[in-house]
Amino acid sequence: MAAPPHALAGLAYDGIAAVGALASTGARDALSRTSLIQPAGFQGVNGVFRLLPDGTNERSLAVATIENRKVVVIGPAPRGFEGAGF
Repeated sequence: MAAPPHALAGLAYDGIAAVGALASTGARDALSRTSLIQPAGFQGVNGVFRLLPDGTNERSLAVATIENRKVVVIGPAPRGFEGAGF
């Protein structure tokens, strides 16, 4: 039986997904700093994320609680960065 992927595997996937999304545009400057820090961000394996000019990143996350030993999502993760809080 295979072990589940390491928690950091999603970060590697997201990095490759962002590069792939940019490269698929065919633009000569697809991998420029400006393209990498686009405000709309990228779709990642665990939701949307964006790279910031200071080298950090933002991720949209769900809000959940535990009720009767089960995870209950009380606020789904935003699908983009247009909303309040971003």
